[in-house]
Amino acid sequence: MIRIGYMGIPFSNSEEAAAMFARRQGWECFEPVALMSAAGVVDSLLGGSVDYGVVATRNISAGDVAETCDALKGKDAITVMDEIGMPIHHCLFAKDKSVKVEILASHPQALLQTGKNLGRLYPDAVWKEVEDTAYAAELLSQGKLPDTAAVVCRRNAGERYGLILLHENIEDNRDNMTYFALLKTV
Repeated sequence: MIRIGYMGIPFSNSEEAAAMFARRQGWECFEPVALMSAAGVVDSLLGGSVDYGVVATRNISAGDVAETCDALKGKDAITVMDEIGMPIHHCLFAKDKSVKVEILASHPQALLQTGKNLGRLYPDAVWKEVEDTAYAAELLSQGKLPDTAAVVCRRNAGERYGLILLHENIEDNRDNMTYFALLKTV
């Protein structure tokens, strides 16, 4: 079985990208492996615990994904095997429909991709960076973020964790797209 490590946890954009790569490569039997960060993907790939890695590389609005650039720096044993662009649509979820949102939590890239709309909707809210969009939803559902927090994530992540949809398609650019790389060792 082919093991594909990806940034984030289940219900993240990177998990979807990993499945897209598997279909594109014709891999019928694969196991997605959640590794939270780009560094986790790179380390697992170099250590041999996964066969391939999937990382987000850049977004058309927010630019290069800094954590991926940092994780790949000086790693000459890793090469990009394939790249895909994937439309990214963000939603805002909370625990309660009537919450007074004071904190907006998500991955730094998602916050950048939604910043103008978030600023318009919640001008006084503080941004809190979290390792992954789906992980932000999980943290909120488990009470590890304050009840006054709302999270930016994929729709399926917010629904999976039983959160309430406040806003849909809050990305600043209607044509929001992130590019993902399929990595392998040389």
